[in-house]
Amino acid sequence: MHHQTAPVDWDHPDTARFYEAFCRRHARYRRANRELVRHAALRPGQRCLDLAAGTGRTAEAALARLGPGGRVLCVEPAAAMRAAGRARLDGDTRVAWRANWPGVRAGASFDRVLCGAGIWQFGNIGAVFGRIARLLRLGGALVFTIPSLYLGEPDQPGGGTDPLVLALAGRIAERGRRRPATSGFRADAGQIEAWLGRAGFAPVAWRFRLRLTQRCFRDWMKIPVLTDHLLPDLAPRDRAVVIDEAFASADAASWKWERWTGWTAWRR
Repeated sequence: MHHQTAPVDWDHPDTARFYEAFCRRHARYRRANRELVRHAALRPGQRCLDLAAGTGRTAEAALARLGPGGRVLCVEPAAAMRAAGRARLDGDTRVAWRANWPGVRAGASFDRVLCGAGIWQFGNIGAVFGRIARLLRLGGALVFTIPSLYLGEPDQPGGGTDPLVLALAGRIAERGRRRPATSGFRADAGQIEAWLGRAGFAPVAWRFRLRLTQRCFRDWMKIPVLTDHLLPDLAPRDRAVVIDEAFASADAASWKWERWTGWTAWRR
């Protein structure tokens, strides 16, 4: 096996490759983006900013509702993810890409700011909400999703012998002799809404749940950035081998209900 000498972050070709493989095989993010776009109340011709755009899958869901006159500016700091997104949406002139946020000096120019499953990665969320507010037109909205588990709300048991899909992470952790990592995000729904209110938003919360299978969780764990804590000594492709070996002794039929929380936060 190849030894890994440095952490693998989002700006790594293998991260983009495994992320795209996951999205092609499983509907987790596709369904989450469908809910996000539905609650965004998008209209044809609107201009959207997609933060933490990844490989453009949130933007892709939005474009279906924006029509030929709509526009999406995708902000993705990781060059590897940005390159994969450009390749996926190549030829769609409604989409533009950049590594950094647009400047606020240009004034509020977006009808919607979207962020699918990534808002917690920006650090100081309260300050981020204030920055987003300055980019939105009055009456515009910030729309984002967070797995409810990151807000301290447990998932609901599903089926099989591992109805909370916990065993696989434990078996991988045994190989790395480490405990499974958490998201590092520390906030609950009440704190999120308080920060939104201070930034000048009127937030409306909504929820949905997805059926997360053991197979889906296995392939999600193969995204290298998610296993830097568990298997830092292995290169991404070797980590995938270890994960498959752990999966072989898990109950492949197990699944859980994964709960998500979303907000449509209207700029007042």
